[in-house]
Formats: sequence, structure tokens, C-alpha cells
Amino acid sequence: MRWGVLMFILLMHLCTPLVHADSSGRDSAVADAIAPTEVVVHPNETVQTYITVHNKDVENQVLTVNVLNAPAPLTVLNLPRSELLVPNHLRQITFEIRAPASAAYQNITASFSITSDTHTDFNETIEMNIMIAPWSNLTYGVDDYAAFTVDEKIRTAVAVNISNNASLQDNVTFSLYSTSSWNWGWDMPNLQGANAYEIIEPDQLVYVYLWIDVPAVENGAPLAETGPRFVLSATSSLDRRVVEWSFDLLMNVKKNASIDDVETDLVVAPNTDGRLNVNVRNVGNTPNTLNITLQGVSPTGDPLTTAADRFNSNGWVVALFGGLEDVELQPNESRTIEIGFQSPNLFQGEIFVEVRVFAEGAIGLLQTARLSASISRTANATATWGDDGCSAILPNQTCTVSLTVTNTGNAYDTMVLRTGEVTDGFEVILPDTALLLQTNEQETFPPVVIRADPDAVAFKLGNAEFEVLGDNGNVLTRVNVPLKVAPEIKWTFRNIEESVNAKGRLSIAMEVRNEGNAVDGLIVQLRSSHTVDMGFIPPDIAIYEEGVEFPRSFEINDIPLNSNFTIRAWVDLPQDQSTNGTVFINTTIRSRFAPEMPFVHTSTGDYLGIAWQPAEEQDEGLDWSSMASTAVLYLQAWFGVLLAILFAGLIIYKAVIDREKRLGEQALLPYQETPKQAEDWMQQFERDEPETGPLVDQTKPLVAVPKETYEAMFRHTHGAPSVAQSPVDTALVDAATVVLDKRTEDAMKSKADDLLGAIQTGDVATPLGASEVLNDADASLDVSPTVPSTAVLPEDDLEF
Repeated sequence: MRWGVLMFILLMHLCTPLVHADSSGRDSAVADAIAPTEVVVHPNETVQTYITVHNKDVENQVLTVNVLNAPAPLTVLNLPRSELLVPNHLRQITFEIRAPASAAYQNITASFSITSDTHTDFNETIEMNIMIAPWSNLTYGVDDYAAFTVDEKIRTAVAVNISNNASLQDNVTFSLYSTSSWNWGWDMPNLQGANAYEIIEPDQLVYVYLWIDVPAVENGAPLAETGPRFVLSATSSLDRRVVEWSFDLLMNVKKNASIDDVETDLVVAPNTDGRLNVNVRNVGNTPNTLNITLQGVSPTGDPLTTAADRFNSNGWVVALFGGLEDVELQPNESRTIEIGFQSPNLFQGEIFVEVRVFAEGAIGLLQTARLSASISRTANATATWGDDGCSAILPNQTCTVSLTVTNTGNAYDTMVLRTGEVTDGFEVILPDTALLLQTNEQETFPPVVIRADPDAVAFKLGNAEFEVLGDNGNVLTRVNVPLKVAPEIKWTFRNIEESVNAKGRLSIAMEVRNEGNAVDGLIVQLRSSHTVDMGFIPPDIAIYEEGVEFPRSFEINDIPLNSNFTIRAWVDLPQDQSTNGTVFINTTIRSRFAPEMPFVHTSTGDYLGIAWQPAEEQDEGLDWSSMASTAVLYLQAWFGVLLAILFAGLIIYKAVIDREKRLGEQALLPYQETPKQAEDWMQQFERDEPETGPLVDQTKPLVAVPKETYEAMFRHTHGAPSVAQSPVDTALVDAATVVLDKRTEDAMKSKADDLLGAIQTGDVATPLGASEVLNDADASLDVSPTVPSTAVLPEDDLEF
């Protein structure tokens, strides 16, 4: 029942006569209104029309629509009407207009007023043109709907007939409407803008001719059996009534494919594979499958192989992946396929491939695309290194470096080593081995040997660069290995002297020489096998503990290369032992760089036990006779010297007397002397001065003499320079020093042995008797002065 009421309401609107008017409105600050400007009504008919009001005020108001003027024979029904409107709201007020059956065909103007309850001064007037018209009756000769199948890119002509079944002549206006963008036009003589018109007499049938251009099927649209709808409208000039006819243009089946996106170039390594993507699409308007093949072609496009989904050519293997040729694609659906390339194991080469695609059933619409692949060899490598002792190389010693290379190129490569920049003082010995490495393969070269020069100075820093070469001779990578010379600790003892004096003190002197390669420092220690007093006589620059009376150790820093200095020490041999024995004294030196490597010199000193020591002499008072004999001996020894002094004094005295006498004679006979000026005696020492030329003005600039000319003039005047004498060889000086020291030591030892032997045998001087005759002093004593033999101590380079 409800559905029936709803359908009745809809049908009533369809049955209502058309009201045609141009929309117009009234604007006001309070309210405005809009209504059709023309209403068509037939005799004996009631039509519905409307006025739309708008509340533009900020408060609620009641708007009222009333009739101002409705000329006869028209009748206005359902007015006046009032509506409450909230601010900024619209309301449509409907009412009816009726024409009687006897009304003549004419146009009448009716007017209506709009007022507000809140604004008494507001009064708007709306005018309508009421047209009393006869009934029209236009009908098409076909059904209300038709469908036509069309092909793309074809102009389709459409013709339809229409009849005027009214009793009056009708000037019919035709218009065509469609939501599509297809081009269309009229094949009729009477045109006005985009419309056509035709005058149709009562009971007359005429044809309406038009054409439509069917576009191409693009991106799968329009789909097969689909297309746009066109509406042909015929508007009567009698009562503005419109009759319509609709027709659809349905697209025929279209099969086609396209290649949308292509990766045209591929670069691969030797003996590797790669793929290119190709995007294919079904651009037909029906679901379909695609036929996809590959064909090898020359650079100019000439075919080299038959079309297939896989082929071999010149070592290349080309294949299609992801074609899925049995799977349908919907209209405008795309698929990405892959073209795989397997390159030969060569360092260069290329291939050209043509992709051929068509929709199944449309081989005439074959689509092609050109692809290419080329071989590009990339030679590259990385290298790592590890060393064994290269951060501390001793002079004339070697270290090894292990180089491990990785082939990071895209092909196999044969790699060799080459020496780059190497710091002076180091020698690099490379292996002559070549390594064949595949891609990403890693291998180690035989060890590289690095040697330091024999005279390399300690802590010298260096760098050895190694280059890895490929089979084309290019440098693939470089490796820098840091180098450092280690300090060589080498100290030698030279010119060692050891002596024991009468008091039993052992004196030790030795020369220590730095024959290493570093400016070194020493820690010197003195140790004894017995508990005795001993100590060093440290040099001035030595460092030792302050306040120690007998230092047994000291330090010396910064001793230059090939320099020497003397270590002096003393040891008091024991005097309270019960037996004879030997004291062993170790002089130990340790380098500051290698204290764990001592250099030791051992000295020995023999001592006597208490029983073997000579008895001490007892004090018996003054021996006057002995002193007298000693005085006589001294007088006899120095008699010749005193006599010589007396004789020399007499001679000097005689010379003084003679000089005074000569001076007196010169004063008594002044006339015999030739007068001389005081300055005359200087003239005999004067030289003849050469004649000099005119004086040179010192204010004038001197002429510059070239260096070569000046040197030649100097050699001509003074002769050739003398050759500088070479210094005495230090080895000869050292040898002479050793010989003199040895002789002095032997003489002192001999004299001490004689004295000790005389004491042990009891040969002690005693006073002579009164009747004994003294021996001749000249025969028993050597009055010639003795020159003490002094040992030449070794000279220290450090001047301690």
C-alpha cells in the first residue's frame, strides 16, 4: 500500500503540465525570493508553480506570499501562504494556477507580493508570465530507447522519425545531450547554434538526421558492448513540451596490446646474468591473452634468430621470464615481464634483442621494442696487510709483510705486486708470484721482505707502498705499511786499566763506547764479591743519589753514537782476612732502551791474609845519625847543581859590570858618535812605498768584479791554496796511549816489587860505624833528576 502511494505521488508530478520560465530573484537585506518567469497552462487545466523565499535576516521571521494581480480568466489557488524561516534558510511555497476551458490562447502577466512580519517596510513583488497554450502531441517513431553496435574510428549516422499528432503546426527544436566527449553533429538544413529545428504540420512525419564520431579504443575503454548514451530532445513551440528519445552506442570487440615501459640497456659482467623489465598491457576492450616472443637482431635490426621465448647467440643466452601467456589480462591490465641475459666469459661483447608482443587474435597489431645488453669488465681489488716486526727493524735485519687481496671486480683477474714509494734507508724484496683470483675470491701473496740499512738510525720512521696490479697493468689498489727502525743496543769495553796501590786500593779505569744506532743512556752499577769499601768516581754529568759518600751506581743520559767515555772506580781490598784470596768486582752497564740486556766487565784484585802481610815498623824515636847521613847524601847529590848556580851568578855579575863600563865610555866621548835623531832607527825597518796613482774618489761607486775574475787575481797574487793536512788517525793516538800507559804501569810495578823485596829481605838502612868509610856518592847515587813517568789517560769524547 505504501509503495502504491509513493508511485502515485511520482506519477502526479509527471502528469503535471510543464511550467517553463527563466529563473529570476529579488535581492534584499532582509529576504529575497525566486520564481519561474513563465508558466504554461492549457485550457481547463490546473498547474502547480512555486516561489522560493530566503530569510537573510539574523533572526526568525515569517514571510507571506500573496496575490497582487491575477487577470481573468486565470484563478490562483492556495494563496496567501505564510512560512516561518530561521536565519539563512530557504522555503519553497507552492500554489496552483487554473485556466477555464473557454480561455483563449494568450499570454497574461500575474504579480505576487512577499512581506515580513518583523520588517513592515519589506515588500517584494514577483511577476510571472502565464501562457495559455494549446496541447502539443509529438511522438517518435521508435521506442523510447535503442542501442547500436559501433566500431572504433567510424562515423556513425543516426536517423529517427517524429510525427506531429496535434491539430496545429509546430516549430520543433531538436537538441542532443550526452555525458561523453564524442564528437557529434546534425545532418539537417535548419540549424541554430547547437540545435536544429523543423516546422512540422499536423499529422506530418519528418526525420531527424545526426552523426557521431566513434573514437578509438584507448586503455581498454570503452569496453566491449558498452558505450555512451545520447538523448535526443524535441521541444514543441506550442506549449514548450519536450519529448525525448535515448539511444546507446555500444563498442564492438577490439583486441590489442601495447609495450608501455622498457628498460632498454643492460650492462653485465663477464659470465654473469642480468635482467631487463618490460611492461606489457592489454589495451583491448575484452579480456585476452598476450603472445610474447624474443628475437635476436643485428645492430641494424636484421633478424639473426627465429622468434622464441629462449635462444642462444654468440655465447649469449637470452630467455623470457614471467610471460604467463596462458593467463588472461583484463582490459587495460598490465604485466611486467623479464628478459634475462647470460653473458659469455669474455671481457667485451654485446647483443641486441627484439621483444615481440601482440594480443591473441590480433597478430596484425604486433608491437616491438628493442633491447640490448653489453659486457663491461670492472677490475678492482682491496688489500689488507699484516706485518711481523716491521715496527721495530734492527739495522741490517729484515721483517716480513703479508698482503691479502680480494678481487672486488666483476671478472677473474691476475694480480701481481709492485713497489711504490719506499722511504730511503729501507729495501723491499717483492715475491714474483702472480695470483689468479675469481670474483670475490681472496688470497695471500708470499711474504714481502723489508730490510733496514746497516747504518740506519734508531727510531727512524718510514713507509713502504705496495701496488696491486691487474692483468692490464693498471693499479687496482695501494697499501701503505709504516716502518720503524728499532734501537740496536751495543756497548763495548775498551782500554781497561786496573792497578793496586801500596795501601791495597784497586783502581779501575775503562773506556765504554756506544757502537749502537741510538742516542742512548746508561745505568752503571758496581758490585763486589766481598763486603768492602768501593765506589765510582762519577763524571760531572752523571746522575746519582745525593748525599751518598761512595756512590755505587749512577746514570748518564743522551750519549751520542760512536762516542766513548771513561768509567772510574776504586775498591779497597780486604786487609782483615785470615787467608789469601781474590775479590771479583762486576761493573755492569744497562741501556735505558734495553735494561734487561746488561753488559758486564769483571775485575779481580788479589789480597793477602793477615799472616802474609808485612809487619808494621815500630817508632823508635829520632835517629840523628841516619838524618846526618841523609843530609850528607843530599849535599853530595845537589853539589853539582849548587856549583853551576854559583858559576852562572859570577858570569851574570861580570856582564853587568861590563855594561856599566861601556855606558860610561859612551858618555865621555860624545863627539866621536854620529848624531842621530831619535826616530832615525825606525827608518831601517821601513819599506819602499810603491808609487801610487791618483787617489780614488771614495764617493764614486766601485766597479763590480765577477767572482771568477777575483778568484783568478787572488791565485795569481798569493799562489794556489795549500792542501789542508789530514788529522792524525785516532787509532794511532789510541795505540800510542795504550803503549805509554803500559810502560808506565810496568815501571811502577817494578819499582814497587823492588821496594817490597827489600823490605821482606830485611835490607833496611842502619847507621854506619865511626871507623867505616863512606862510598863515593857519585858512584852510588844517580844525581840526574828523574822525570816521573806519567801515564797518558785515554781521552774521553764527552770531556768528563
